[in-house]
Amino acid sequence: MSARDTILATLRRNSPDPAAHPLPEPALLGESDASPERFTTNLIPMGGTMLDRRPDETLDQAIARRFPKPGLMICSLVPEATGTVQIEDLPTPQAAEPVDVTIVRAAFGIAETGSIFLSEAQLHLNALAHLTQHMVVLLDPAQITANMHTAYLRPELHTARYGVLMSGPSATADIQGVLIRGAQGVRSLSVCFTPR
Repeated sequence: MSARDTILATLRRNSPDPAAHPLPEPALLGESDASPERFTTNLIPMGGTMLDRRPDETLDQAIARRFPKPGLMICSLVPEATGTVQIEDLPTPQAAEPVDVTIVRAAFGIAETGSIFLSEAQLHLNALAHLTQHMVVLLDPAQITANMHTAYLRPELHTARYGVLMSGPSATADIQGVLIRGAQGVRSLSVCFTPR
């Protein structure tokens, strides 16, 4: 037996059974307000916007109003919007590179930070969350949680193999405070409250 095998065998023999030491319940700290108003208030300073639908318009019409440039490649991952390309037509991350707008439904939102959570269950192609130029996110107001402490209790956070929290578009700033949005990811993130 090599020294490596001896060390690993000793570690395995002396390691406690994880089931014998369950994790403690997380502390629920901070504000408990999980309202859509609080979510919106915290999304906007992060550079995100709300896509408000007019009473008489469909989601497709609201998206066309938000992105009026003709000929955009729009990938819809939700049945509420049609789009111009289906996710099945994007088998690789390289194929997703020309996508202008992605429409996706968030698993949940976090009011404290104005963040949305996406996983492989919503994206189907994880790179799409970072390669698309603009993202429209449908969020059920009933799926907004108050803060990161309550978000930790969400089952989606524990079952996802991949997950990303997004609070507005990608941004970077240099030491002189020059802020650039869309530097390494989406250039805009619009949230539309849409019940399931």
